[in-house]
This record gives sequence, C-alpha cells and structure tokens, in this order.
Amino acid sequence: MTIEEFVSRYFSLTQTALIDSLLYEDKHMELFNNLYNLHSFTVELSTGSFTGTMNQLLIKKAAIHKVLQQESNYILEKDIDVLETNKGIERTVYEWYAVPYWIARHMIDADEVVFSWKDCYWWGRCSIGDSILNDHSVKNLFGTLENKENP
Repeated sequence: MTIEEFVSRYFSLTQTALIDSLLYEDKHMELFNNLYNLHSFTVELSTGSFTGTMNQLLIKKAAIHKVLQQESNYILEKDIDVLETNKGIERTVYEWYAVPYWIARHMIDADEVVFSWKDCYWWGRCSIGDSILNDHSVKNLFGTLENKENP
C-alpha cells in the first residue's frame, strides 16, 4: 500500500462540522474530558524551558517528585508548583477526521489531539496549508506501519 492509498482509506472525509457542533455549539462541556492532548504547556523551570502536552507534563512532574523523595530541594519544589499552576494554551484544531482505534492510539502517543466518544475516535489536525499526504503525523504513522511490515 502506498501513502496515497493509506491516506485515501483513512483520511478521506473530514468531520469537522460534526465534532465542532458536539464540542462547541451544543455546549456539551463534559465532552471536553474526552479530548487528548488539546492543551500545550510551556513553562520555565530551573533546568530550562519545558514544552509539551499534559501527559508529558505529568511525566516531568513525576520525575521531579522522584528526585525530591531523595532530598529536599527548594528550587525543584518551585518547579513542581510552576508545573501544577500552568493552565496551558488550547491548540487550534482545523480539521477532524474519523479514525479507527489503532490510529487514534498512535496519534495520542504522538501527542496529537484526539477526541474519543462512544467508542468512536477522531484525530484533530492542528496544521493547515499542506496536504494531508505531507502532514508530519500521517507520514510518521505510515512510516511506522511500513517498518512493522518490512523488518
């Protein structure tokens, strides 16, 4: 299968109007709990700048907590406070695509925005201007599949 065939099979029809209607027009605030990687966080820590998703932020926080268990450190305690109080910036999703679970899982792991609702999954594309064939996340997914088929 070529990347063109892959894209036409899995990313052929946007469902942006449907998802935007669910999330924004009908004000179903509880649905926001089903969004993965919607917020991006950038904070200045004692070790330098940190940028990442909520999952990456939690991993960073856990790593700092592990160091703090060994010894008390005022600067690292301040870093924990910064991580806990940062609200992040909501990423803009320009297009939503219905995807099977295995693609949704890959996209979540790749820090892409994914919406999960009633055992259905949508990938939220946060870039515009380039064709979906050239989207970094799609190329990465296709490359991962090729590598699994041809070890």
